[in-house]
Amino acid sequence: MPGKKLSDDDLKHFDGQLRIMLTVLHGDMEHLQVDALGDGQRVELQGDEGEGYAAEFSLELLQRDEKTAQDVIDAIARLETGTFGRCTDCENWLMKDRLRAMPHARRCISCQREAEANQF
Repeated sequence: MPGKKLSDDDLKHFDGQLRIMLTVLHGDMEHLQVDALGDGQRVELQGDEGEGYAAEFSLELLQRDEKTAQDVIDAIARLETGTFGRCTDCENWLMKDRLRAMPHARRCISCQREAEANQF
């Protein structure tokens, strides 16, 4: 079931939400980078196994956050070009509930499920 075009107030709301998300993600990424790399030097994985695991885990979280940050940046770009809220695959309007849950969503639920199924 496709959604409907977003109002100007909705767009302003989501713009604010996305910018807050980006700020939070950047802060998280800075902390994860310090956890993973220490004070500018990479943690030696040959040392304490627990320390190596923690560094590896922090790097994985950092990669995830970097991808999410890029998704948020892409969503802000879609806001600026007037395509925010449309599925990038089928071009139907996304449901507002989907955008409330994931403001950086680029696909409707149906297209997202199909993309995930085709990924494997």
